[in-house]
Amino acid sequence: MEKRIDIIVTTISGSILDWKKINNIEPEFRKCYSGPINVHIVDSHAKAREKTSKAVEEGSQIIISAGGSGTFNSVLEGCYAAGLPKDLRLAFLRKGSADLLGKVLKISDQLSQAVGIISQSIKEDKIIQADVIEVEGTGIDDKPWKRHFIGFGGVGVFGDVPYFSERWYSKYYKGILGTLFGDRGPFIVTVILSLMKHYIDIILQRKFKFSLVSDDLLIPPQKYSSIIILNGDLGKDFSLAKGIPLKSGYFITVTMRDLGLFTSVKQLIHIGKGDIFNYSKKLGTESFKLKNLKIIPDNSKPYMVNIDGLPVYAKGNIKYRISDTVNLITG
Repeated sequence: MEKRIDIIVTTISGSILDWKKINNIEPEFRKCYSGPINVHIVDSHAKAREKTSKAVEEGSQIIISAGGSGTFNSVLEGCYAAGLPKDLRLAFLRKGSADLLGKVLKISDQLSQAVGIISQSIKEDKIIQADVIEVEGTGIDDKPWKRHFIGFGGVGVFGDVPYFSERWYSKYYKGILGTLFGDRGPFIVTVILSLMKHYIDIILQRKFKFSLVSDDLLIPPQKYSSIIILNGDLGKDFSLAKGIPLKSGYFITVTMRDLGLFTSVKQLIHIGKGDIFNYSKKLGTESFKLKNLKIIPDNSKPYMVNIDGLPVYAKGNIKYRISDTVNLITG
């Protein structure tokens, strides 16, 4: 008998065309998968985490995230809340404005094709393994928090992206931008807005320096436009870790020094082109392979941490490490 699958669908993710996929997800799976299918449609990442946790506690071994990166990492967090069984399989059904991981896993953006690929891969148990990056910090309420992600996160310009992408109204402008310009449209716009916020914060004296400390690295306080953490190659749309598998035992840390607005714009342009490291000295960028990292601000003001599409506020140090390995269903 085929295993039970639970599909966690968020209504807040993706373009207008992606919204139309929601009611067709279950019928498409029933065409090509004969096992038990449970579809959970939720309107927030918090509810996605809650539904996932309950499904795993009930014994579900296959969880399919239908949304963007924020949805996927909410699903991952729900798996952690339920104990993260070792035989668990996670799939990424692309229905979001940041489908980097879905593309890496070779899942089509067309619903019927994607369902066919995922269903066949479940039957064949076609998987790849990925490292999970754990992040720990202290919130503005002085309470410690711990989060996990597969993909990318960080602080600075790319840390502030969820400030714009996860607001209640973002569903609508992301839906329109995604329809007009594809799934890169909302991402590009939110990065531009984050860059503007970064320099407004500097004018208002809300920015500070960060030190970086790990077993293999010690960098004194510096001003950064972004510090980006990736656990592997996320494809041509965000090619900061080319050729690095999702399971390598380490993560990539990319630092981008703040050399002024003009240089920050050029940094973003060359990230988009995929050739930023060809201009490392000129653009103030470096890349490191690390197994752990502590990011230390030079003051106690709160700042935003991006957990691959999910926003978390931190005060003081944050710590990164590889915590586990999970199984991802791939095409």
